[in-house]
Amino acid sequence: MNSNATSNSSLPVIIRTATRSDLDGLCALESGSFTSDAISRSGFSRFLRQSSARLLVADAGESGTPDIVGYGLLLLRANTTTARIYSLAISDKWRGKGLGTQLLAGLENLAIDAGCVRIRLEVRVENSNARNLYDRHGYQQIADLPGYYEDGADGIRLQHDLYDIPTERSPAVATGAPLILVDRLKDLPFQVPGARIMRVREYLALDHGVRNRRVINLCQSYEYLSRGYYCSLLAAARSERVIPEADVLLDLNWKRLQKTARAEMSPQIVEALAKPGDHPTKIDVFFGRTVDKRFRDIAQRAFDQFRCPILRLHLNPSDKKILREIEAPALSQLGAEDLPAFESAIRAYLRGRVRKPAAGGNPPSALVAILHDPDAVLPPSDSDALALFIQAASDLGAKAELITAKDFHHLSEFDALLIRETTALDHHTYRFAKRARKEGIPVIDDPDSILRCTNKVYLAELLRTHRIPAPRSMIFDKRRIAEIGQRFSFPSVLKVPDGCFSRGVRKVKSPEHLAEVATEMFKNSELLVIQEYVETTFDWRIGVLGGEPLFASRYFMAPGHWQIVKHEDDGKSFEEGGFETVAVEDAPADIVSTALAAARLMGDGLYGVDMKETPHGPMVIEVNDNPNIDGGVEDVVLGMDLYRRIIAHLLGKIARP
Repeated sequence: MNSNATSNSSLPVIIRTATRSDLDGLCALESGSFTSDAISRSGFSRFLRQSSARLLVADAGESGTPDIVGYGLLLLRANTTTARIYSLAISDKWRGKGLGTQLLAGLENLAIDAGCVRIRLEVRVENSNARNLYDRHGYQQIADLPGYYEDGADGIRLQHDLYDIPTERSPAVATGAPLILVDRLKDLPFQVPGARIMRVREYLALDHGVRNRRVINLCQSYEYLSRGYYCSLLAAARSERVIPEADVLLDLNWKRLQKTARAEMSPQIVEALAKPGDHPTKIDVFFGRTVDKRFRDIAQRAFDQFRCPILRLHLNPSDKKILREIEAPALSQLGAEDLPAFESAIRAYLRGRVRKPAAGGNPPSALVAILHDPDAVLPPSDSDALALFIQAASDLGAKAELITAKDFHHLSEFDALLIRETTALDHHTYRFAKRARKEGIPVIDDPDSILRCTNKVYLAELLRTHRIPAPRSMIFDKRRIAEIGQRFSFPSVLKVPDGCFSRGVRKVKSPEHLAEVATEMFKNSELLVIQEYVETTFDWRIGVLGGEPLFASRYFMAPGHWQIVKHEDDGKSFEEGGFETVAVEDAPADIVSTALAAARLMGDGLYGVDMKETPHGPMVIEVNDNPNIDGGVEDVVLGMDLYRRIIAHLLGKIARP
């Protein structure tokens, strides 16, 4: 056995692919672990060369001086989706420290990457420690093997399905000790319990990751195409949970996103600075934490948007827009006085919430996140509807939980995402949708649908291109105001590209009124949409899910108003018209068919198509992602079945083998 095992036993262990330089350590471990059926040195050499073999080692040594304290050997075969664990061994002094689980996780991960759906192994009947390990992680006996081993000992064959067979056991593939990546080992002047510190060049040289393992990237540079950037990119490709992610590094350099974030956070900073305390020129944020409690909420908000280990908010007290810049500095840019706070923050981050199975009963088949804003004035689903979505998930054997914008960094813990908060592109709802897609998590509303539906410029052009009947409309900029005044009759309707809930929509009564209103609206948008005004007493709203009709409602205009929602001048109060929900088959057939044609241009998600019923036939006014579904309104006809259909649509998209 390698002599370093005892002295290094307090250090975390890295699971990596074996190389020829590990042969001495492998042979020493093998001879200390098995008295018969042992793999010889030539056997290990052969497995290292074979394309059908995967050999992982648990290395407890320092860089350049490996200390092999465990290994796992996986064999793959052509024309089968079953992998075989040929051997797994742990040094005596390292047993009981979770190494068996980590090696098992690595082997399962390799089997999944190779396209296998199950894994088998043989174990001695009397090897209770190994049998307990496999039992904990869902391996089940499928055969007795009398006299199987070289010395005549009996064995058993175990099998484990790699894909989501409901079980009370904890899958080994969900584990892995965290990695902290640095350019030089001395860059991090303290140890982090339970984590392995690794140099960047060593991580880049690895050809294997551990699914869901946490990776903290503390490289000196996050510049595009730098080693730091590639570390984050490779970690994502290896299905590891890295911070910062590559797209976050790009977001930090996206001027428009920075501008939006600064505008949102500046009022909070001004409010915080009004409290007793000094006026700093910068705020350092470590994993969403900051030393000055005045800026606690600001730090969390910055971290939720730009998830970097270190963020620095540069302040300019003399400017109304007090937040001048947001950057992600290197660890070396922190002063010695900052390191205790950073050390505390990284430890707290690695102790972060880990979802535990519910006590008792069978675990849910899937966990669905429902994103909502409890403070929204006009949410797309009221509290009654949210409760019914949760009940629908339970009815289908799943579990749904309400989450908010603050739960962005917990999204990967869920199997599906339902967005029940008003969506927009410069908004966390779009970031949630993009993150869900990146994580392979089914989402309603998906980012493509949000992009297509929230922008009326895109929608108008799409409907025109595909000859979907709609009121005459035109896209124009400020130079064409006079021309538009001559080409359209009045009244007409002006829309900003990304308005919702009747906001950003104005009725103009004359060319002069058009010029006045458009000039004001152009302050917030470079393009506007003008649309022919079609007067009716109600709009049809056809709900569409997966290309099929879901509900049909009439939304009546607000009293004395030309829209279904009348917003008061205070920006908070509003008045709505009434509604009537009918069975889809009782709605006009041409209204439903036209709505389906429009919705199918957007995707196969959940949409609400606003229609006008006119003497000239149906007209599409808008296609909305994130349509209203309120208790006692859109669900009047289908009841609970409406909520079950939506949840079932999501659950049906969860990846299966």
